Amino acid sequence: MDEMVLVIKDKDIQAVVEGYGFLDVPMDEIKNMVEKKGFFIRRSKAENDESIRQLIPYVVVRNPERMYLLVKRLKAQTESRLHGFYSIGIGGHVNDKDEGDSPWMKFLSGMEREINEEISISHYNWPKYVGLIRENTTPVNRVHLGVVFTITTDINGIKENEKFSWELTDIEGLKKRYDEMETWSQLALNGIQRHLTK
Repeated sequence: MDEMVLVIKDKDIQAVVEGYGFLDVPMDEIKNMVEKKGFFIRRSKAENDESIRQLIPYVVVRNPERMYLLVKRLKAQTESRLHGFYSIGIGGHVNDKDEGDSPWMKFLSGMEREINEEISISHYNWPKYVGLIRENTTPVNRVHLGVVFTITTDINGIKENEKFSWELTDIEGLKKRYDEMETWSQLALNGIQRHLTK
């Protein structure tokens, strides 16, 4: 828990991002904000300080047949506040030890590390940015900021089987699990559906 994680002051986020929920914020604005305002502090402090938000890459994975990876967080998973909830997002904290010479480069390499640590997949194109999740309804949401991406690849399974159970399902299957999903997954699903209908 004492790793150094990438954060941004909430007041700096508010200067760029208006409102809450799934937000269509241009990627360039996110990159600029992270580059200029991102810094690292101990996670133990960040988890209890609502004046800052930990930056989390949140990657939605689907296969070429448009079947989405849906995972359920088990008790061995780190964030106890999310145990038992379903998630369509793969991701985690960005550390100061992630590769890169700037906060944004560390964010991108941290995202790639999380993908490779958590799931077994084939070669994939670079994740596509979809939008931002800024939420305020729970203590865990008030100290995190989600940057949502999607990737399309062959999905072979989950590497951390002790932390997650998993399945592949289509959009209709995701909708059926909607009420059992963590808030971020609900918001990400809403945002992805908006992009699919554009």
